[in-house]
Amino acid sequence: MINSRKQESVQRGNAFFPIQYYLIDTTNPLYNLPLHWHLEFELIHIIQGNYTMFIGNSERVLYPDDICFLTGGILHGDGKDVGKCQYESVVFDPDMLRLKNYSSDEFISRMVDRQIYADSVISADAGNQDFLSIAENLYKAMKEKPEGYELFTTGYMFQFLGLVKERKCYFEKQLTPSTGKKLRTDQLKAVLNLVQTNYNSPLSLEEMADTAGLSPKYFCRVFREMTHHTPVEYLNLYRVNCACDKLRNTDDPIIDVAYGCGFNDFSYFIKMFKRYKGMTPFKYRNYDETKHKII
Repeated sequence: MINSRKQESVQRGNAFFPIQYYLIDTTNPLYNLPLHWHLEFELIHIIQGNYTMFIGNSERVLYPDDICFLTGGILHGDGKDVGKCQYESVVFDPDMLRLKNYSSDEFISRMVDRQIYADSVISADAGNQDFLSIAENLYKAMKEKPEGYELFTTGYMFQFLGLVKERKCYFEKQLTPSTGKKLRTDQLKAVLNLVQTNYNSPLSLEEMADTAGLSPKYFCRVFREMTHHTPVEYLNLYRVNCACDKLRNTDDPIIDVAYGCGFNDFSYFIKMFKRYKGMTPFKYRNYDETKHKII
């Protein structure tokens, strides 16, 4: 779930062990990762294929065995050309590591408080094999859940953060993006918030530009530079993704789903749905996920 600020709000694991493992296949028609952020940390490992990801205020291409480490509050999601990829991820509450009087508490707390920013992408080269080895052990423990896996998992996370600190794969607050880039990121978040809360109503380019505090022409340029979508493309994509959720989780007639997600022309909805999902809404609703294989 993503709230009105585009901040994702999902229970990870449980209250005693707030961590969740995910295995993702971007070629699955049901896959969707809109731009969002969350307060938890996330560790992503590319298993196969290439994945274009939006991180912070720009796109990055991730390759096999690359690691992406996201601390809380970083805007991220699919890039424009996602690519065919399989990746795994763990999302966890950093408070599970902030042990009272533990020596690493200050370092982790400074990350949580955004005084320290970890390097988002750790490339798969010879110097980073230790990172990959620890991450793979962490994922294995989460998948197989052997006796005591909670202790193993927590230990691997401490090892990973220890390497981040030892290798200095982080930077201090004063080295964060320039004021201009931060402003543009804040403007983008404001527009994403507007789209998320008003996608099912008429929403004009002028309204989106006004929310960003920019002229429509300049807003279009900035939005496209940052997301590689035009504002209208992003709005249509968001509406299609909302329709996907309703198609899979309700029995509402497809035409009602279309109008309920902000499309006032049913044929246009069908056209946009096929463009972004590669199939009709009817086929999507009846898609058998268990038969899907990555290409």
